[in-house]
Amino acid sequence: MRAVEAVLHRHAEDPDRPLVEVAGATGRTAAVHPYREITRAARCLGDRLSAGRSGVRRRPLRIGVLCGDTPEFAVTELALLALRATGCPVPPGASARTAAGLLAEVDAVVADAPGRARLDAWGPRGVLPPGCPVTPLDTAELAAAATGPYRVTTDPRDWICKVLAIPGPDGPGSGARVGVRGHAVATLLDSLRAEVPPATFSRCAVTLPLSTPVQAVTAVPLAVLDRGCLILPPGETGSAAQPWTVSARPTALAVTPALAVAFVCAARVARREGRPIASALFGTDEVPLLWCGAEVPDSLQRELDSLRLPVYAGLVLPENTCLVSWNTPAARRTGTVGRPLAHVRTGLGADGELLLSGEGSTVDLSPEDGRSGRAVVDGWLHTGLRAAIDADGFIHLVGPARPEAPGEPAGPEIGRLLYSLVRSMRPQAVVGFGGGIADALDQLAAGARANGTGRITGFLPDPRRAAAARARLTALALTRWAAVREAGVHGLGRPPPDEPAAVDLALLDCRADLALPALTALEPRLRPGSIVIAVGRAATGPYLDRVRDGEEYLSIALPVGPGLEVSTRLTPGPAPGSFHGGTRPGVRPTAPSRQSSGE
Repeated sequence: MRAVEAVLHRHAEDPDRPLVEVAGATGRTAAVHPYREITRAARCLGDRLSAGRSGVRRRPLRIGVLCGDTPEFAVTELALLALRATGCPVPPGASARTAAGLLAEVDAVVADAPGRARLDAWGPRGVLPPGCPVTPLDTAELAAAATGPYRVTTDPRDWICKVLAIPGPDGPGSGARVGVRGHAVATLLDSLRAEVPPATFSRCAVTLPLSTPVQAVTAVPLAVLDRGCLILPPGETGSAAQPWTVSARPTALAVTPALAVAFVCAARVARREGRPIASALFGTDEVPLLWCGAEVPDSLQRELDSLRLPVYAGLVLPENTCLVSWNTPAARRTGTVGRPLAHVRTGLGADGELLLSGEGSTVDLSPEDGRSGRAVVDGWLHTGLRAAIDADGFIHLVGPARPEAPGEPAGPEIGRLLYSLVRSMRPQAVVGFGGGIADALDQLAAGARANGTGRITGFLPDPRRAAAARARLTALALTRWAAVREAGVHGLGRPPPDEPAAVDLALLDCRADLALPALTALEPRLRPGSIVIAVGRAATGPYLDRVRDGEEYLSIALPVGPGLEVSTRLTPGPAPGSFHGGTRPGVRPTAPSRQSSGE
């Protein structure tokens, strides 16, 4: 972090250079906070946090951070950097259980106005350890009370600068806590900046909450290294963010699925009206650096590409100081998460599991309870992700980019969508396939029960999940409307005698390499108007090529949950057996391996 501190040493007292800008609701800038104000506020906050704690300590100060997308977040980051303290940012939407786990060993908590509201919402018992003080944050008050300029430390030692939560096997809050090392962050920043032109991060628009892991680790340092600023949104991020990006004039921003859809719509309007797309969307002559994680579907990335809005996708893992690989302006391949960054070594296990090593490794802070979902063996981090690495070094994920906790319910948005579709379509036959559909069966069956007609069949290759799904349907009295079959891809084309042959609605939530074989197995049962929904990573590669070729399907990506590809069949399905193995001429799906689970 010495490079960041060198910039702060030079510019900390600059009263004119903005470090944080806040966009207004009308699109104009509502507030500007220069380097001098933010760094002096950080000096004051650091003095308050360290007061009375000057004795010998067994570890750095550990500070819980409850901040929204506010100037106070930047103040806190710089205060903790100067103190060589450890920040424990509580991510947005965290449950009380997750927050309590992150804050269990903190010495104090800092909270801005949104953070204090979250503490109040968690109730009187709260999430704080006994006697833990809460320091309120107000940038103007802290800057006015500062006794001097920002102090840059000369301590060269490494330290744990962040504690991040990762999902565990029993759902949110049950996972490990990992410690991110300061020297690992510095190495990551060097790797990132080596891939882009100078000043790329000089105006970073914050479209992803600052307390998410990747933003908490990189947002403020990247802006400072380019002598630039963070541009904070006027309110909620997502699709509502698009109008303010025009006045923000960003040089870089993160693209969420909702924002990707907003950009596609706005770009189409601009093109139809003959206006330059970059100017219409961003207020700039050139398109800024648009980056995303693996959550933006490939189909959306391709649509943005067609509008000359390239998005650079990467693989984000908190266990590896957040960023593992990245598509860059010089080396980009849609459908992948890019090449490993310079400080990361990659390998593949015998079963295709992605293995990581290098200077980005983190420290597991909860090994005593065995909750870490991933292990380090012989110096390699086992990520739990199945991947392929092509001849050019690009990483293709063939398993979920986010591990799913057993029994984790389908997201509320997906649940409402499925229920609404069943109620409006009144389908006679609904088929679901893959390990991820177990929880969706409840919503589908509930819709059929409300209609008084229809039959839901879930194909679950994993016997454990199949048994759990049956038990849940029984407990909810839904077995009249839904059934579970322990069967793989090859069972999809063979309905039992008591079920309709034609399929009106199909849900695919499976491994990426099984999605196209599942679709082709189902096609003889599809009719014009049948709808097929692929969830998350199921909608990738050859599957997308199939449904988006414009001949037999009308397909659209929806930014719901992990991303959905919703495809309507336009033509009658092929006669059963007309394509041996389920392939059609010109299409070569990746052959699924014969495994016990089709998840």
